[in-house]
Amino acid sequence: MKTTADTYKPALRWNGLTRFYDRIMALTMQEDHFRTLLLDPIRALTPRYVLDVGCGTGTQAMWLRQMFPKASVFGLDGDEMVLAIARQKNTVAGWPIVLEQGMSTALPYPDQTMDIVTCSLLLHHLSDADKVQSLREMWRVLIPGGSLALADWGNPANDAMRLLFYGLQLFDGFDTTKANVQGLIPNMIYDNGFRQMDETGRVNTLFGTLRLYHAVKPV
Repeated sequence: MKTTADTYKPALRWNGLTRFYDRIMALTMQEDHFRTLLLDPIRALTPRYVLDVGCGTGTQAMWLRQMFPKASVFGLDGDEMVLAIARQKNTVAGWPIVLEQGMSTALPYPDQTMDIVTCSLLLHHLSDADKVQSLREMWRVLIPGGSLALADWGNPANDAMRLLFYGLQLFDGFDTTKANVQGLIPNMIYDNGFRQMDETGRVNTLFGTLRLYHAVKPV
């Protein structure tokens, strides 16, 4: 995700694959498994406001709405095409999720308003500078004591996972995925103000090793 809507061009749209995104996720990513692991650390919370950054086609926002039926759930993405799919799914489900277009580097929400922020498979699309700015924005909108649940590619668990990740790097770019493969995402989370950070899961997929993190904004 770039810093302006004019320069944001999702890789899936380039390749005409947006409409197949949900199917690809289901077939290649152990999606139910990784989302369950990602959200387990926040399951017992009682939030009022929850935000999914880089919500894509809205799957995770819908999981969050199901988990927290009394909360106001927001989903944000820079790509209007995937948001159209998310809105269609949300209409069918009949759940009051607020889906908005916007950039992760400039979240359109006031300071300290969200109890939980989640983010899946977004950071590897961003430059290192935009990764940092996005994490700062997530920290900004969280209340003190608020939780971040984040999933993205990390250092490969073994040689086979490294080989598979080369394929994803050819697709998404080597510059934006370099920090991921070097295992630097936890450092970025910590360096931008989060504490009580844990790797809560690791899932090997057809594209490489997905690593899951939970962290807290200090009180």
